[in-house]
Amino acid sequence: MSANGPVTHGISPPPSPSPSTSTRMTLWIWASGLYPRRVAYYLSAKRLPVSVLETHNIHLIPIIADPVKHILISKPGYEERPSGCSFPCLRIERPGHSPHFIYESSAILEYFEDLFPSSQGYEELVGKTAEQRARTRDIMSLLTEAIVWTNVLTRHIDPSSMSWSGMKSLCEQAPSAAMDANRVLHDKMLSKLEKWVKEDVVDRKCQSLSGEGIHVTLADIGVMAMVQYVEDKVGRDWFDGRHEVLREWVERAKKADWFLGKEEIARTESEEVGLRRLFVQ
Repeated sequence: MSANGPVTHGISPPPSPSPSTSTRMTLWIWASGLYPRRVAYYLSAKRLPVSVLETHNIHLIPIIADPVKHILISKPGYEERPSGCSFPCLRIERPGHSPHFIYESSAILEYFEDLFPSSQGYEELVGKTAEQRARTRDIMSLLTEAIVWTNVLTRHIDPSSMSWSGMKSLCEQAPSAAMDANRVLHDKMLSKLEKWVKEDVVDRKCQSLSGEGIHVTLADIGVMAMVQYVEDKVGRDWFDGRHEVLREWVERAKKADWFLGKEEIARTESEEVGLRRLFVQ
């Protein structure tokens, strides 16, 4: 892909929609969060030209933490999120139709993959081959389970989790539940992932956890978002010093162009054009 837009490889994309008549999309992103961070990494890896924001009528709304009320709000001057929505959230408005919402990060990424397909010259982020695409979906499914067990672990060992866990007092936290969740997370979930990817990561030195093909997939984005969120927001190593294969992949992936460190994520929230930085200028 060139700096001026997607490489079409001889395929002519259809005419771009006009902002005045096309579907309007509004995307609320708190880039520091776990699931919204996936969207930030995705946009960085997708390398969409910034011009698509106008041609496809896409409006980005940065979310920040209110330092006084300790709640998440839209930056001043931007539309607040619709009632009942978490982050990220994508609203699609078509003339003559009721708004349609996409609530889950994985669904939002799949939607953008359909909207900006490789057949029109955009980067492919599911997989180059049927095998790589299947491995991407395998990893994403396993990751969902791993996150559930991570949440169980966190809610029973971290006092700060009471802000979202629903628990009323520290007395409700159960160390035995935390120990069990930790065992399942490492001995079943992450150990299984490590077995799946060891040959590709260690022997073949593939850049993607999904194996040979494209160098970054939705699986890489999802795992890295979890690793960095736990590191940046919780101050822990998600791998707990274990899983050498996965840690080897993380160190390799952090050198990739699509990776966004803590300071880069913060700039998407603090700078006036922050989220636009995720697009090719």
